[in-house]
Amino acid sequence: MLKIPSPVKFSSFVRELPPEPGIYKFKDPRRQSIYIGKAKNLRNRLKSYLTNSEKKSQKYKQILSDSSHLDLIITRNELESLLLEQHLIKQEKPKYNVQFKDDKGYPWIEFQVSKKYPSVKSYLGRRNKKDLYFGPYPSSYSVKNFLDLIQKVFKLRDCSDSFFKNRKRPCLQFEIGKCSAPCVGLISEEQYLKELEEAKSFLLGDSEDLVKDLYRLMDRSSKNKLYEKAASYRDKISALREIQRTQSTSGFLRERDAISISKHKKVTKIGLTEVRGGWIVSHKNFTVNNSLKESKLVENFISSHYLNLKDMPSNIVTAEKLVNKVILEKALSKFHKRRIKIITKPGKKDQGLLEISQSNTNFSFSKSKKHKRNLTMDFLEIQKFINSRHRINRIEGIDISHQSGKNAVGSCVVFDANGSRNKDYRLYNISKNNMGNDIGSTMEVISRRYASGKKERSIYPDLLILDGGYTHLKAVKTELKKLKITSINLLALVKGSRRKKEFDSLIRENGEVISVNKNLKSHLLLQEIRDESHRFSINNVRSKMKREIKKSSIDNIIGIGKVNKTSLLRYFGDLEQIKNASVEDLVRVKGIGKKKASEIFNYLHASR
Repeated sequence: MLKIPSPVKFSSFVRELPPEPGIYKFKDPRRQSIYIGKAKNLRNRLKSYLTNSEKKSQKYKQILSDSSHLDLIITRNELESLLLEQHLIKQEKPKYNVQFKDDKGYPWIEFQVSKKYPSVKSYLGRRNKKDLYFGPYPSSYSVKNFLDLIQKVFKLRDCSDSFFKNRKRPCLQFEIGKCSAPCVGLISEEQYLKELEEAKSFLLGDSEDLVKDLYRLMDRSSKNKLYEKAASYRDKISALREIQRTQSTSGFLRERDAISISKHKKVTKIGLTEVRGGWIVSHKNFTVNNSLKESKLVENFISSHYLNLKDMPSNIVTAEKLVNKVILEKALSKFHKRRIKIITKPGKKDQGLLEISQSNTNFSFSKSKKHKRNLTMDFLEIQKFINSRHRINRIEGIDISHQSGKNAVGSCVVFDANGSRNKDYRLYNISKNNMGNDIGSTMEVISRRYASGKKERSIYPDLLILDGGYTHLKAVKTELKKLKITSINLLALVKGSRRKKEFDSLIRENGEVISVNKNLKSHLLLQEIRDESHRFSINNVRSKMKREIKKSSIDNIIGIGKVNKTSLLRYFGDLEQIKNASVEDLVRVKGIGKKKASEIFNYLHASR
């Protein structure tokens, strides 16, 4: 260990330092390491610290100011110094080394495997060692999307244990196809646990192996004339192909990690997006405590992160130019005992992956800035406006949409003082008797939504907004009286001339008509709820129409015979997925070459 001399003796001190590669440690008076670095040439590297230069960074000045001693470890080559540097940083945790701290507060997907029938749900907080966790995910929206997919494909429960134990009949999740109802014995424990294992494989990125198993089971069931079971496997394959189409990173054959850098004000974060089995399976953010140039920052992160992992993918992708790329690749390859490649000139696919990584990290910045909406004052204004004696805590909006009388759908959206409650949104397919009858359709939605309220919904809205005139309002009021519901206030919103929002009118229950005042936030909120209910219903109608249009498209393609059609349907699961497939996706199907794939794609997309 060398004592650092006074500045006047720096020149002679530096000349005595070895020119070999190695490790250097700056130590404070208590002999604690405050900074550890590596160098190809120790003498040249330390010269940058021990010279009086105005160009010296504030960080270098601070390190030198806090240091009293210098410790050197000479290595045989730069590769050894890189490996040793990361081991020592991890062991000694010097305060001036760049620290990459994993962002806290990100949600996980929790598999409660400690239970007989494990539930799968979003989780935030300290993890239980007895259960299994996947993530973390960049936002609650990511977790919600994945949970929706898991429930749609594998039908695993997400309810609480008390709810599960006290069920005597299947709940709404079973009715909408998102749960297999283990609570009432509609699925065996063995089959349920099998679904759970498949869900684990899905989240671990083993999608293709899972699809192959499902093909095998579908064929076996079909051969044994168990057609209903075969159809369930077919539906599961279709759902997985849809997920793969939207969540896959466009057919990467090798596992890889994408590393990006994002900055907001004085905060810098490293984004790490992981691809396994052709899927994006995870995104993590690491906050950087010290600032460095982007290229140096990525180099430091790669060495500190991957030289402390037991396993890593064969490819790392970054857009930053790395000065020490070759030496990093050698160090990682030696440490993990296999070839590791760092890609710094990303192609089109890798560039897309980096954009995803950066978007997710950018979202983490906005996540910390976003707050829940506070509509309390708006709700109070609405309460006064409708002359309600009771406080307005919950508002629902109903709308009916159809396409020339077909595919009629009723929607109901829910708002509280924190804004929209998307999880409480509901859609109602209108019966044939009421299709094309706007008031009849509205009555049907009212009856279906509120008739069983005492049994299944403990909360009625304090205000119900209708998209229509006074005729609609009177009809709804009559229907609610039949249901013996008197606590719901009603308000109708009439579209203005030429459907311009500034000409909209509000109609109270007594028939009084009031023009919307665009300067009142409460009036704008009422319009927002009306528009949201319309958006929610019309999007569903459009989806139905698209499905009808696409239904028989494949039968009309010249050159696609029975064998090709069977292969396409077998691979993708249904016609919808074929329509959504790219040329690259279609080529993967047996018997479909690039030319035929292009013809299929062009035909199916000609009407778009």
